[in-house]
Amino acid sequence: MDKEMETMLIQATPLARRGTPEEAANVYAFLASDEASYVTGALWVVDGGTTIAKGPVGDMVPKSLRKEPKGVLELKHQRDGLRNKQTHRIKPKEEAASRK
Repeated sequence: MDKEMETMLIQATPLARRGTPEEAANVYAFLASDEASYVTGALWVVDGGTTIAKGPVGDMVPKSLRKEPKGVLELKHQRDGLRNKQTHRIKPKEEAASRK
């Protein structure tokens, strides 16, 4: 992606910045957690509002609000939702190959 294309992308994003990998991972972490046990058939869009925006709305966001969030993604989830349920563990390729 060249600089001009990146600028256009940021201008079209209501949050006026690119998202971080942690921000996208937070959605997946929530959906994989017990807190999301009742979520079904939903469409989760992690694009900073680009999907619903019209025009260069990111240009209107004050610079003080364009900062990426600070912190580290900490995943601490219970596995109560798996209690008394049959599960299947997928082995990494290296582990499966070493058993042959």
